[in-house]
Amino acid sequence: MENFIIYPALLFPAIPLMMTNFTHRYNSCAALVRKIHAEIIEKKIDTKDVMGRRYIAQIKTLTYRIKLIKLIQTLSGLALFTNLLTIFFGYIEESNISLNCFGLAVGLFGIAIILFIIEVQMSARALEYHLTDLKDKEDNIF
Repeated sequence: MENFIIYPALLFPAIPLMMTNFTHRYNSCAALVRKIHAEIIEKKIDTKDVMGRRYIAQIKTLTYRIKLIKLIQTLSGLALFTNLLTIFFGYIEESNISLNCFGLAVGLFGIAIILFIIEVQMSARALEYHLTDLKDKEDNIF
Protein backbone atom coordinates (compact mmCIF):
# COMPACT_ATOMS: atom_id res chain seq x y z
CA MET A 1 0.00 0.00 0.00
CA GLU A 2 2.94 2.36 0.50
CA ASN A 3 3.51 2.54 -3.23
CA PHE A 4 -0.16 3.18 -3.89
CA ILE A 5 0.03 6.62 -2.27
CA ILE A 6 2.09 7.70 -5.28
CA TYR A 7 -0.92 7.43 -7.64
CA PRO A 8 -3.20 9.98 -5.97
CA ALA A 9 -0.15 12.20 -5.52
CA LEU A 10 0.25 12.23 -9.32
CA LEU A 11 -3.39 13.20 -9.86
CA PHE A 12 -3.45 15.75 -7.05
CA PRO A 13 -1.75 18.73 -8.80
CA ALA A 14 -3.56 18.19 -12.11
CA ILE A 15 -7.04 18.76 -10.72
CA PRO A 16 -6.53 22.24 -9.18
CA LEU A 17 -4.65 23.38 -12.30
CA MET A 18 -7.54 22.32 -14.51
CA MET A 19 -10.04 23.91 -12.11
CA THR A 20 -8.16 27.20 -12.45
CA ASN A 21 -8.36 26.88 -16.22
CA PHE A 22 -12.10 26.19 -16.02
CA THR A 23 -12.60 29.21 -13.78
CA HIS A 24 -10.86 31.47 -16.31
CA ARG A 25 -13.06 30.10 -19.09
CA TYR A 26 -16.16 30.66 -16.95
CA ASN A 27 -15.16 34.26 -16.21
CA SER A 28 -14.49 34.91 -19.90
CA CYS A 29 -17.92 33.60 -20.90
CA ALA A 30 -19.61 35.58 -18.14
CA ALA A 31 -17.84 38.75 -19.29
CA LEU A 32 -19.02 38.16 -22.86
CA VAL A 33 -22.61 37.70 -21.69
CA ARG A 34 -22.42 40.95 -19.71
CA LYS A 35 -20.93 42.76 -22.71
CA ILE A 36 -23.61 41.49 -25.10
CA HIS A 37 -26.32 42.29 -22.58
CA ALA A 38 -25.02 45.85 -22.19
CA GLU A 39 -24.85 46.30 -25.96
CA ILE A 40 -28.44 45.13 -26.41
CA ILE A 41 -29.69 47.42 -23.64
CA GLU A 42 -27.57 50.50 -24.50
CA LYS A 43 -28.08 50.32 -28.26
CA LYS A 44 -31.73 49.30 -27.80
CA ILE A 45 -31.27 46.51 -30.29
CA ASP A 46 -34.48 44.83 -31.38
CA THR A 47 -34.11 41.10 -30.77
CA LYS A 48 -36.30 40.41 -33.80
CA ASP A 49 -33.96 41.93 -36.40
CA VAL A 50 -30.88 40.21 -37.84
CA MET A 51 -28.39 41.73 -35.41
CA GLY A 52 -30.64 41.09 -32.44
CA ARG A 53 -31.12 37.45 -33.42
CA ARG A 54 -27.35 37.13 -33.69
CA TYR A 55 -26.91 38.46 -30.17
CA ILE A 56 -29.58 36.11 -28.86
CA ALA A 57 -27.88 33.14 -30.56
CA GLN A 58 -24.57 34.14 -28.98
CA ILE A 59 -26.18 34.43 -25.56
CA LYS A 60 -27.77 30.97 -25.93
CA THR A 61 -24.41 29.46 -26.87
CA LEU A 62 -22.63 31.24 -24.02
CA THR A 63 -25.34 30.16 -21.57
CA TYR A 64 -24.86 26.54 -22.61
CA ARG A 65 -21.08 26.88 -22.33
CA ILE A 66 -21.40 28.39 -18.83
CA LYS A 67 -23.61 25.49 -17.73
CA LEU A 68 -21.07 23.07 -19.18
CA ILE A 69 -18.18 24.79 -17.40
CA LYS A 70 -20.09 24.75 -14.09
CA LEU A 71 -20.61 21.00 -14.52
CA ILE A 72 -16.91 20.57 -15.35
CA GLN A 73 -15.93 22.52 -12.23
CA THR A 74 -18.30 20.45 -10.08
CA LEU A 75 -16.93 17.17 -11.42
CA SER A 76 -13.36 18.38 -10.90
CA GLY A 77 -14.16 19.43 -7.33
CA LEU A 78 -15.66 16.01 -6.64
CA ALA A 79 -12.60 14.37 -8.21
CA LEU A 80 -10.34 16.40 -5.93
CA PHE A 81 -12.38 15.47 -2.86
CA THR A 82 -12.44 11.80 -3.87
CA ASN A 83 -8.69 11.94 -4.41
CA LEU A 84 -8.33 13.27 -0.87
CA LEU A 85 -10.44 10.35 0.35
CA THR A 86 -8.06 8.04 -1.51
CA ILE A 87 -5.15 9.45 0.46
CA PHE A 88 -7.09 9.28 3.74
CA PHE A 89 -8.16 5.66 3.29
CA GLY A 90 -4.66 4.75 2.16
CA TYR A 91 -3.35 6.36 5.34
CA ILE A 92 -5.63 4.30 7.57
CA GLU A 93 -4.77 1.22 5.50
CA GLU A 94 -8.18 0.60 3.98
CA SER A 95 -6.76 -0.41 0.61
CA ASN A 96 -10.01 -1.56 -1.07
CA ILE A 97 -11.84 1.65 -0.21
CA SER A 98 -8.79 3.65 -1.21
CA LEU A 99 -8.57 1.92 -4.60
CA ASN A 100 -12.28 2.47 -5.23
CA CYS A 101 -11.99 6.14 -4.32
CA PHE A 102 -9.03 6.54 -6.65
CA GLY A 103 -10.93 4.88 -9.50
CA LEU A 104 -13.87 7.19 -8.87
CA ALA A 105 -11.57 10.23 -8.82
CA VAL A 106 -10.00 9.25 -12.14
CA GLY A 107 -13.46 8.59 -13.63
CA LEU A 108 -14.87 11.94 -12.48
CA PHE A 109 -11.84 13.81 -13.74
CA GLY A 110 -11.96 11.91 -17.02
CA ILE A 111 -15.60 12.94 -17.57
CA ALA A 112 -14.66 16.55 -16.72
CA ILE A 113 -11.90 16.47 -19.34
CA ILE A 114 -14.25 15.06 -21.98
CA LEU A 115 -16.75 17.85 -21.25
CA PHE A 116 -13.88 20.34 -21.38
CA ILE A 117 -12.98 19.11 -24.87
CA ILE A 118 -16.61 19.60 -25.95
CA GLU A 119 -16.60 23.14 -24.52
CA VAL A 120 -13.32 23.96 -26.29
CA GLN A 121 -14.81 22.78 -29.58
CA MET A 122 -17.84 25.04 -29.04
CA SER A 123 -15.51 27.94 -28.32
CA ALA A 124 -13.48 27.23 -31.45
CA ARG A 125 -16.64 27.12 -33.59
CA ALA A 126 -17.72 30.49 -32.20
CA LEU A 127 -14.34 31.99 -33.06
CA GLU A 128 -14.50 30.53 -36.57
CA TYR A 129 -17.91 32.14 -36.99
CA HIS A 130 -16.49 35.53 -36.00
CA LEU A 131 -13.50 35.08 -38.29
CA THR A 132 -15.86 34.28 -41.17
CA ASP A 133 -17.73 37.51 -40.43
CA LEU A 134 -14.47 39.45 -40.55
CA LYS A 135 -13.45 37.70 -43.77
CA ASP A 136 -16.78 38.67 -45.36
CA LYS A 137 -16.26 42.30 -44.30
CA GLU A 138 -12.71 42.21 -45.67
CA ASP A 139 -14.01 40.96 -49.03
CA ASN A 140 -16.52 43.85 -49.13
CA ILE A 141 -13.86 46.43 -48.26
CA PHE A 142 -11.29 45.30 -50.79
